[in-house]
Amino acid sequence: MIYLDNSATTFPKPESVIEAISGFMRNTCANPGRSGHKMAQETNREILMARMELSELLGVQNPMQTVFTKNASEALNMAINGYLSQGDHVVTSCMEHNSVLRPLHFLEEEGFISLTIVDSDDEGFVHAKDIQKAINWETTLVAVTHASNLTGSINDIEEIADMIKKENESRAGNRIALLVDAAQTAGFADIDMTEMGIDLLAGAGHKCLYGPTGTGFLCVNEHIKLRPVYRGGTGSISESLEQPDFMPDMLETGTLNAAGIAGLRAGVSYIRENGIEKLREKQQSHIARLIRELSSIDGVTLFGTRNASKRAGAVAINIRNRDSQEITHLLSSEYDIATRGGKHCAPLAHTRMGTLEQGMVRISVSSFTTDNDIESVIQAVRELAQE
Repeated sequence: MIYLDNSATTFPKPESVIEAISGFMRNTCANPGRSGHKMAQETNREILMARMELSELLGVQNPMQTVFTKNASEALNMAINGYLSQGDHVVTSCMEHNSVLRPLHFLEEEGFISLTIVDSDDEGFVHAKDIQKAINWETTLVAVTHASNLTGSINDIEEIADMIKKENESRAGNRIALLVDAAQTAGFADIDMTEMGIDLLAGAGHKCLYGPTGTGFLCVNEHIKLRPVYRGGTGSISESLEQPDFMPDMLETGTLNAAGIAGLRAGVSYIRENGIEKLREKQQSHIARLIRELSSIDGVTLFGTRNASKRAGAVAINIRNRDSQEITHLLSSEYDIATRGGKHCAPLAHTRMGTLEQGMVRISVSSFTTDNDIESVIQAVRELAQE
């Protein structure tokens, strides 16, 4: 099968990732931080090295501020529920994934916070000036995606962060923190949490970082204090009934997915060895071709920017008024091509784009996507558009 559903999870994984997981499971797979024997120590070392290497890739100054989670959704929930207090005001955008929208909506419905959702432009970009207009004196958090999982449009996070910095300089009260959802960009875009002014950075390990499913992360700026969402065993200060107050133990409860983290470490190594810029350029060349050729097919509507350099590795289309799930099914059953149809866990983005009922067909690439893969999906869409 031609796999073009990489925004959901990348496939295939680098062989080094598969070998790292298999080798770990065969030789090392003990419980870190719970015992003093050699296997436990080696597991602990593997997790520490993964934490350090991921932190270096993302510009996190203190690796202990990088917390492993099971996915980006868990990381975002930990950030949102661990940071906000009664009466806070939050600004987010219509282009967010449900992993941001649902926890914020729940807190708003409970009367715990107030929430403002700003619109994107017609290409799916969220602008700092629109966020700024929504900020008030009770605002404590801006939550925004780095790139839409629907249109692939990459937001200017540095511009948003600069605006928030200026707002904070003019405020005597609540400080505004910036939470960035990097599920679609960690491992694809250049991210330096410190240089970019990001306070909380959440992401997935199994997408552009090429780790296995069941891996994610939350990076927390040292001046940000989160309340633990989970409490339990950490292997540290076990004599106390209180959750540890130091990172990462404060936020990492229970046995970590050590084998998955070993695979994630190998994924990070794959990116560093091959060069993130080189990998991105290859993917964006595929995206540029998809934009150019799909937009020229009669009956095909392409969503988002035509500028491939401002996109993550996804293109979203529709064919006339045909249901997106029907097109996805035909691409799979008739052409052996995997894509993603439907609503993509982004209902407000679909509402903004006018596709809430129809959905969209998302075609997403990775560094393993070939020119032949792109040619095949273009030809398949061309044939489906003629039916």
